[in-house]
Amino acid sequence: QRINHTRTQHYFCVCQKSQNKMFNQFFNNKSSSFSSDDSNKSGTGRVVELNPLVVVGKPGEEYYNTTSPPHVNAGEDIGTTQATTAHHGEFGVPGTATQIQVAVNIFISFVGSGLLGMPFAFSMSGWVLGTITLGFMSMLNLYAMLLLVETRKKLESKGHTGINGYGDVGRIISGRRGENFVNLCLVISQIGFATAYIIFIAANLHEIAGINRAFICYGCVPILSLLVQIQEMKHLSPFSLLADVSNLAGIGAVFFQDWASFQISHETVTPFNFRHILYVASVSLYALEGVGMVIPLESSCADRKWFPSLLTKTIMGITSLMAIFGCCGYFAFGSLTMAPITLNLQGDWAAVVQLALCLGLYLTFPIMLFPVNEVMEDSVLSAGPRPNRLFRTIVVIFSATIAFAIPDFGKFLSLVGASICSILGLILPSYFHMQTFEKSELKMWQVLLDWFLILFGIIFGIIGTYDSFISLLEDN
Repeated sequence: QRINHTRTQHYFCVCQKSQNKMFNQFFNNKSSSFSSDDSNKSGTGRVVELNPLVVVGKPGEEYYNTTSPPHVNAGEDIGTTQATTAHHGEFGVPGTATQIQVAVNIFISFVGSGLLGMPFAFSMSGWVLGTITLGFMSMLNLYAMLLLVETRKKLESKGHTGINGYGDVGRIISGRRGENFVNLCLVISQIGFATAYIIFIAANLHEIAGINRAFICYGCVPILSLLVQIQEMKHLSPFSLLADVSNLAGIGAVFFQDWASFQISHETVTPFNFRHILYVASVSLYALEGVGMVIPLESSCADRKWFPSLLTKTIMGITSLMAIFGCCGYFAFGSLTMAPITLNLQGDWAAVVQLALCLGLYLTFPIMLFPVNEVMEDSVLSAGPRPNRLFRTIVVIFSATIAFAIPDFGKFLSLVGASICSILGLILPSYFHMQTFEKSELKMWQVLLDWFLILFGIIFGIIGTYDSFISLLEDN
């Protein structure tokens, strides 16, 4: 499925042979212009224009009102015709993913390096306060993501099409500046997540072999510089699968190590420590950040009507996992808990677990930058070939430099969480929701919640960012 962003109207090509295969491209990959050659190469199909939905028949069996584009005569087929049916919601092109597939994708999108920093965050704030804060931030984050889903649905009901990502919502509501601002925030957040992976790798390899952190950080550059040149997600799929297996195996092994350490010896743990509530809140927001994937994930659903419920249940499960993981790590190592938790591992299998997680996060690095590579190139470079190999290599070197300059994994998570994640996860969804709906369409409690998220995001973002920055300047 390719969307032509260079024309004033959007067209959808339904291809019998390639409909599912083309959809497997990464959600946010920037689509290229459609041509008849693409259709001939990938399969047979008919080009149709997506107009606002015309409701006919029973609910769930609505069909789009389709007309041929100017360059195609009415009724002219470029092959075999296939009807386009909106089986998955009130508007939009149907996806193919089942509930289980979408739930797995949500889990993979949200569970990452932030989970490995939760035990240390709980040791700072206390396990009870940490659990409460994590739950509160998860609730706010989830509500904001659901606002983004509602906003998209409302925009589609007004006739807007081609809403494939967060930036598209910003463009429709706030123009080109809105799209650029959203994309800038996404770029910063993705680079921040990728940089955290290098910090994690450097900390663990230094612990295992005593290698200088500079050699580790910049030693990651050569292979990563090659991987970030890849333009199609399907070529990264083997690395993604290996990364997911390594991460899950490593996280499972950490659970077993926590249990073994707790049985040997453990100290009294602190339930509350309000001095570090900002820290645990920032790490929690970082760990739960994934708002940029909400619209692509919803688009992948075979039926978009069940996505809000599925997202709620899955996020609740992920939050519970993070709370259990944080408590287990803190209970096992007490005041000696470190960030990341892998630095506390001991025994013969400790190095294997650390190396597995290092491999998983290393291979996740190019996947994390994949959706923003072209955005960065288009924003910074005025002209030239794509991909720009030198520019992408410079981005990797820049990320490695930040990782070397900021060795503290936990404090870096706090900084990213309090700053950019507050904007993406709390402020912008609420602002877009208020701008899309008329006041008469919203209940009073919805308006109050929108304002609360905006004000809370601004205040928390400023105070949390300042606190994290000052903490980074301290001599640890």
